[in-house]
Amino acid sequence: MIPKPLILAFLIRTLLTLPFPQTYFQPDEFYQALEPAHNHVFGYGYLTWEWRDLPSPITGDWWDMYVVGGRMRGWIWPGLFVGVYKVLQISGLDGTEMITIAPRLVGILVAALTDYYTYKLASKVLSPGASASALFLSLTSLFNAHLLPRSLSTSPETLLTTMALCYFPFPALPSSSPAQDPLKLLSSDKATKEGTSEARLKKPERLDYIAMDRDVPWLPTIKCEESLFLSVVFATIALSIRPTTASLWAYLGIDLIARTLRQSGVTSTERVIAVAAISLVATFAASTFIDYSFTGRLYFPSLTFIHHNLIQNISSFYGSTNYLYHLTQSLPILLFPVWYWWIQGFAASLLPRFILPSRLRRLDTPQPLRLLARAVTFSITTLSFSPHSEWRFLHPFLPSLLIFVIPSITTTYAPKVPCLRLSQAIRQYTRLAKFPFYFVLFSPVLPFLYLNIFHGRAQVEVMNVLRRGDLGEIKSLVALTPCHSVPWQSHLHVKNMEGWFLTCEPPIGVNSDTHRTQQSFFYQSPVSYLQEVFPYPPAQLHEISNMTASPAEPSHLILFGEILGRLETHKGVSSTVSDELVHLGYERVWYGWNGFDLLQDEDERKGGLTVWRLVT
Repeated sequence: MIPKPLILAFLIRTLLTLPFPQTYFQPDEFYQALEPAHNHVFGYGYLTWEWRDLPSPITGDWWDMYVVGGRMRGWIWPGLFVGVYKVLQISGLDGTEMITIAPRLVGILVAALTDYYTYKLASKVLSPGASASALFLSLTSLFNAHLLPRSLSTSPETLLTTMALCYFPFPALPSSSPAQDPLKLLSSDKATKEGTSEARLKKPERLDYIAMDRDVPWLPTIKCEESLFLSVVFATIALSIRPTTASLWAYLGIDLIARTLRQSGVTSTERVIAVAAISLVATFAASTFIDYSFTGRLYFPSLTFIHHNLIQNISSFYGSTNYLYHLTQSLPILLFPVWYWWIQGFAASLLPRFILPSRLRRLDTPQPLRLLARAVTFSITTLSFSPHSEWRFLHPFLPSLLIFVIPSITTTYAPKVPCLRLSQAIRQYTRLAKFPFYFVLFSPVLPFLYLNIFHGRAQVEVMNVLRRGDLGEIKSLVALTPCHSVPWQSHLHVKNMEGWFLTCEPPIGVNSDTHRTQQSFFYQSPVSYLQEVFPYPPAQLHEISNMTASPAEPSHLILFGEILGRLETHKGVSSTVSDELVHLGYERVWYGWNGFDLLQDEDERKGGLTVWRLVT
C-alpha cells in the first residue's frame, strides 16, 4: 500500500507544478537532462561541451584517455527522460503538448519522494512525532517548490542523499528526557499545587511533545530501517550524478567506523568497511556500465568532473565566489522563511551545551541530530572553498537543514482537546502553534506565484509558441541571447530545422588568456556583428573551420529587448540593433514579458523577450 504521506506529497507537488506555466531558472535543467535525452531518442538537438569527448594530451595514459579526455556528465539522470521520450515516440504523442508536460511528471515524482523521505528522516534522527512537522516544512519550502520538480541534476541528488541518510546507521535515539516523563511531570504538578518550592524549581515551563513521542511504541514504524548497503548504494548514485556530497559521506563514514570500533570491536568494523566498499564499487561499476551503454565509450564522469572543475578550476570561468557565499547567500535563500527557528535549532545541535543560553539548552537535540549537524557543517565548509558556488549546490542538504527547525519551532505547540476545526486539526498533526504555522504557510505564497508564473516565463514560452507554429514555419532559428537562455529541441521539437545560439564554452584545450566566447564577441559590438558577420555565428579563428551554419539568413531570431536599443556608430553612420534588424528585412512578431528587470540575474536579459521574423 502506498503510504498516505507520499500520496499527500504527490498531490501537493502536482498542484504546485502542472497548473503553472514552465519558467526558466537555470540552463542545466534543459541542457544537462532534457536536451541529451531528446538527442538520444530523436537523433537531433544540441549537446553542450560536457557531453562530448574533451581534448587531452596524446600520451596513451589511462588517466588522460578516460578522465582528462572523458566526458563531464553521466547518463543516470538523463536516462530517465530517455524513457519518457521513448514512450512519447512510440505512442505518437511527441508531436503534442506532452513533449513538454511528460518530463515534468518525473520532477513531480522526485519532489514527492524527497518530501516523503524527509518525513522519514526526521523520525530517524529526532523523533517519530517530528515527521509531520518535517513534511510540512518540506512542502512549504519555497526553494523546494521552485527547484525540486525541475530537471536539474541537483533534484535527484537531493532525493538520493535524503534516502541514503534515511538508511544510514545513525546512533540510536534515546528515550525522552526525565524532565519530559509524563509520570514525573504529574507528580511535579501535584507537588507544585501543594506549594513545594523545590518542585516549583524543577517544573518545566512547557512539555516537549516531540521528545515525548520517542516513548510511544507504535510511532517508530514510520522510520527507515538501518541498511548500510542501501545507504551506500543511494549515496554512490548521487555522487555519480554530481560529487557534491562527497565530504558529507566522508565525515559520516569515518564517524561510523570509529563508532563501530569503539562499541563493537575490530571484527564488526571490518564488516562495516567491507559492506561499504563492496556496495560502493558495485554501484560505481553499474553507473559506468550505464554510461557505456548509452555512448559506447568507457569513461568516468565523476573523476572528469573533479579533474576539470577542481584541479583545473574550469568552474571559475562561470564566475568566482568568496568563502562566505554559502553563509551569506545560499543558506538565507534556501531557508526562507524559517531562519529564526533554524538558527536556534542548528546552534543547539552543533555547539557544546555549556556555551548555549538556557533557552537553547532546553531544546531537544538527540545524538543523531548532533552528528548530522557536524556532518552538514563540515560539508558546507568544504564546499565554501570552491572558487565557483551557486545556491542550488546546497540543495541536497536542505531536507536535513529543515529538520533542525523542528526542535525550536515546535516548542510553543500545545494540543487542544477537543479539536473542532480543520485548520486546528492540521496544526495538531504538524505540531505547530498558530503563528509559526500560518507564517511558514503563507510567507512563500507571493514569491512562489511570481517565480512560477512570471519570472523567466518568456524564455520557455517562446519555444512553445514557435513549436505550435503561431509565428509561421520555422525553417531556421538563431538565438542572439546570453548563452543557453532558452531551451532548444526538447521544447521546439522541429526535426528539419537549421539553427544555432550563442555559446560560452570554457577554455578547455585552448589558451585561457586569449579565449573568448561567442557571447562576448556579439555583445561587444552587436551592430557591427549584424553588419559584417551575420548570419554566421561570431567566432575565433580556430573555430571557423568547425562552423556548420548556413549562409542563408534565418527565418526567425530571438533577442532580449535590452539589446535592441544599443547604439553604435559604424563607418560614420549611427544605428541601433533594432535598426539593423529592420534593414536586414526582419520584423518583430512576438514579445513576452519575462519578469521584473530589477530581478534579472544578467543585464542582458532585461527588456522582455522578442521574436523577429524575416519578411519574405
